[in-house]
Amino acid sequence: MALSSSDWLLAWQLDGVSSLKPGLDEINEGRVTATVAFLASDEMAGRATGSAEFNIAASYVASRFRGAGLQGGAADGGFYHETIEPMIKTPAEPALLTDQASKPLAQFGLLAGGKEVYVFDGSVGPLDLAQEIPSSGLPRVVGGMLSSNAKGSRLLSQIARLSATLQTAGAEALLLAVTPDSPLIDMGREAREKPRSEARLRFAIPVLLVASESLTVPTIKLKIPAAIATTASMKNVIGRLPGTDPELSKEAILFSAHLDHLGVKAGVGDGVFNGADDDASGVTAVLTLADAFSKIEKPKRTLLFMTFWGEESGLLGSKQFVASPSWPLEKIRANVNIEMIGRPEPGARGKIWMTGWSESNLGVVMNQASNPYGVEIFNHPKYSTMLYRASDNWSFAEKGVIAHSFSAGSLHSDYHQPDDEWDRLEIPHMTRVIEGLFVASQPLANGTATPVATER
Repeated sequence: MALSSSDWLLAWQLDGVSSLKPGLDEINEGRVTATVAFLASDEMAGRATGSAEFNIAASYVASRFRGAGLQGGAADGGFYHETIEPMIKTPAEPALLTDQASKPLAQFGLLAGGKEVYVFDGSVGPLDLAQEIPSSGLPRVVGGMLSSNAKGSRLLSQIARLSATLQTAGAEALLLAVTPDSPLIDMGREAREKPRSEARLRFAIPVLLVASESLTVPTIKLKIPAAIATTASMKNVIGRLPGTDPELSKEAILFSAHLDHLGVKAGVGDGVFNGADDDASGVTAVLTLADAFSKIEKPKRTLLFMTFWGEESGLLGSKQFVASPSWPLEKIRANVNIEMIGRPEPGARGKIWMTGWSESNLGVVMNQASNPYGVEIFNHPKYSTMLYRASDNWSFAEKGVIAHSFSAGSLHSDYHQPDDEWDRLEIPHMTRVIEGLFVASQPLANGTATPVATER
């Protein structure tokens, strides 16, 4: 019969490591629930990068780091590693589309504006967007319908790539035919209401959503207002618990998770993509680990705790950090990145799997510490390899840091859906996993173990 959590703790304490009990007491279901329920609440509106709600979440993380007694880990001694990002907003002013007699033609609004006001008077070149695009010789304005199984941000990215191909071939604007129920119409409306990161999504030419019958008019008049360029401050949040050993304190162990999610999208469920498992659960783990480490004897190595912006947009926040780190990357001995720990696979409650298992011995080292406590860290037969490059750990791994993501779930049916709500998480499992990570990282924190990359 399997031992209960309390039985494991008692047996584990008898082995002479009861000094961790004050930290383990900080990791309890009530506090885990309170944290994840706040981060994934409807009021946080999905924590989209650059949104007011994301900035509130970042401020909350910083306040929790302060409350745990951490020092600011940014270069200026504060808690924010900031990046000024170029942003682009589709203009609210409508595009004008008429026939030669100035009669308006049916349209559904701009999906993307151009760098300058675009004016055109002439014929639209019909184009089969399902076929290979010619490399040159396209008319100035082309029109067609796109058939795609992609959804959401993937569909937008597909159209952005298409716009670059069309520009290379000579096109200056795209009239994209859609039906009145197309999700692109709501996406265009959102683009007019909120700026988006240019690094995430860059349209090479203006894209106007039109009714298919508008493409049958022989000649048109077109005027598209220019997109609005702006900037925004993006924030990684970083706290530091200094080590006590004169030499080992120059080295660091980094615990991280991404704070952003997908925000609000009209016409999909209740519209709020709460991101409870992805990745409010990981952020909850980082905050809870900071609380736990603050209650025990300070470690010999320095500990860094960080949340990233822009993971959902292409690991942007972690890429910015490794480009201008506030701690030398060569002195980060391991990055324990935490992703989706709230909803276990069948048969894996209280267990953790690590991505990139064969890339280093970090999983083996941590499992040796956690297994006696009753939490196994294992090599997932499917996801460990598949998802190694899929989260913020990869930004560090590319720079030579031993960096892996730790998960305790699966790509469940609510992944990237509005139903990724906090009340669907298994809080006892999630709490147990955070306990396991706390115990597993003790050898790293105190310098009794240093992971090494696998020789090739």
